[in-house]
Formats: sequence, C-alpha cells, structure tokens
Amino acid sequence: MSLIYKRLLHSLLMAAWLPVAHAAQIEFKDMLGNQVVLPKATTRVVTLPMPASSLFMSLDGGPQHLVGMHPEAKKMVSQSLLGRIYPDTLRVRSDITQSGFAPNIETMLQIQPDLIWQWCHMGDELITPLKDAGLPVAALVYGTEARTREWIRLMGMTLGKEKQAAAQLKWRSDVEAEIRKVTSTVPNKARPKVLYLSRYSPQYRVPGKTGSFEYDIELAGGINVSSGVGNAPTVNIEQILAWHPDVILLNNFEAKLTPQAIYDDPLFADIPAVRNHRVYKIPAGGYLWDPPSQESPLYWQWLSQILHPDKFDWPMRELVTKAYIQLYGYTPSQQDMDDLFHMTLNKKASGYERFAK
Repeated sequence: MSLIYKRLLHSLLMAAWLPVAHAAQIEFKDMLGNQVVLPKATTRVVTLPMPASSLFMSLDGGPQHLVGMHPEAKKMVSQSLLGRIYPDTLRVRSDITQSGFAPNIETMLQIQPDLIWQWCHMGDELITPLKDAGLPVAALVYGTEARTREWIRLMGMTLGKEKQAAAQLKWRSDVEAEIRKVTSTVPNKARPKVLYLSRYSPQYRVPGKTGSFEYDIELAGGINVSSGVGNAPTVNIEQILAWHPDVILLNNFEAKLTPQAIYDDPLFADIPAVRNHRVYKIPAGGYLWDPPSQESPLYWQWLSQILHPDKFDWPMRELVTKAYIQLYGYTPSQQDMDDLFHMTLNKKASGYERFAK
C-alpha cells in the first residue's frame, strides 16, 4: 500500500469518525439531581427562566440555537443593548408560557426542542407537565453565585461549548479574587451600609441574607442592611430610616424608578445616601446587572468602586469593551456605554463622572 493511499485512507476514516464523536451522548444531573440524557449537543433550546436566555446566548455566540424564550425576557432584550447586538433574538418564539413560568405544552410540542431549561424552585407544576408530555427538561435553581456557576457549566456542556463556559468561570474567579484581596481587609466600621431596593412601588421590598445581593454587597466591601430580614420582604419607611443606609442601589425592574425620584421623596430626605447623593441606578447591559448573569464580574467591579472609590479605580469602559468582545463578539459604542451605565439618570451621583471615561 503506497504512502499516498495510506494518508488518503486515514483522512477518510477521520472524516467518518468526527461526526460520531461530535454527536456523542451527553449525560448530566440537573440542579434537582435528576439524570438528563441528550443524544448530542443541543441545537434547539427553550429557556423559561428569564436570565437564562442571555446567558445561553453569551455561551453560544447568539440566538441561532434558541427556539423559545420567556416573553418578559424577550421584552427586556428588545429594550436592551443585547437587542442591538443580536437583533435576530426578536424572531425567537415567546408564546411558550401560559402565565408566569407555567409552560405552554402545545407550543412546546410544536417547537420540539432538544432541551427545555426550567425553574425548579417554584413548584412541580412547572416541570411535571413537560415531563408528562415527553419533552426533555432540565431544572435550574436561582439565587447564589455557586448556582450561577453551575448554570454556566451545565449550559456550556449541553451546547458543546465547554471552553466558553470555562473562560467565563475563570473570569468570575479572577475578578472575585482581585476584589476580595482588597475588601477582605476592610473592617466593618469602614464598610458602607447598603440598601438595595428590589421594589419601590407600591411597597418597599428588599433582599434578605440568602441570595446573590448579600454576596455582591459583601464582596464589594459593603454591609447589606436588610440581611437580617426574610427573603424579599416588604418593609416600611421607619425601618429604612432606622437602617440609615450610606448607599442606596435601585433595581432595573422598575423603569420609572430613578435616583431623582428618591431625591424628591421627602420620606427619604434625612437618609445619608440621599444627603450625600449616593443613590445609584444599577447598570444594565446584555442583561440587568442586579440579578446574577454572565456580566456579574463587571457589576462587582462597578459596585466595589461605588462603595470604595478610594480603593478601586477600574477602567470600567475598557473592561466592558473587553468583556463584550469575549462574551458577544461586539465592540460597544460610547452611546452604548452611556446607556449601560445610566449616565443621565446617575449624573447627580457623587463621583459618577469617573464612569464617563
């Protein structure tokens, strides 16, 4: 057998083998501990949890394999920077729910996805109908940094994007370590007291100790004033006044909630955060920065600089550009940056001009 013939035969054998290797079965345990078996990497995916769609796209490089997403997530994309980055996301079907996160089984059967990602902490009725219909489903749990990292790992594995997932996980670990190197030495008396208003109207709502908000604030060198209350409780203005927060962070879920609204509210007038103009609308990029997302390291860097401007001087616009190229293959414009950092809404905030450059 000639050398040329041997090489040709080897090439043909390799070509025949590669698709088989790519189509290798994927097995994993979801976040309920259920065994999930997929015949191959997913190419038709539905995401019911709202943060999952943008995280999915950051791993997959776009919406090409996203065939269904929560209607509220799609609405957010249409109004966000991610909609400019991936305009084809607006063509993804969103008629996949009946109400809330309850799945629309009829639509799911029409779509025939390879995998459906669904919440598992809101009751069996969100998952059982999918299983009963013979649809492939994997459960996700919300709330902590460890859980977010598991989202990234699992989604990367099911997409065949393990390298992208590993890069995101390393980025998170590197940024966390760099911040903690500084904030771990800050005594409690030097840590600003932070109030995150998860809702302002019609009632004040705040996060408790469990979940990502406590983690983010503690990592960035602050004290979460509401850590002693239950999860997402309603509080009154007397309690907020008693907490005496040095910094107030405003959620992105209420479009009309702005720092100016807090400054104009006479009930908040005597709070240090208001007197010192340390009220901030949290940035929002490819996804909102207040809940956990693929952009959390950027949020940690922003927040550490908000809480300790004397200890951190991150070149935030450079960091966002680098991250967006890695996450989305996109270079944001200066207008994109202004929108992301809510430069207009936060223009009165103490020291906020540093984010303009």
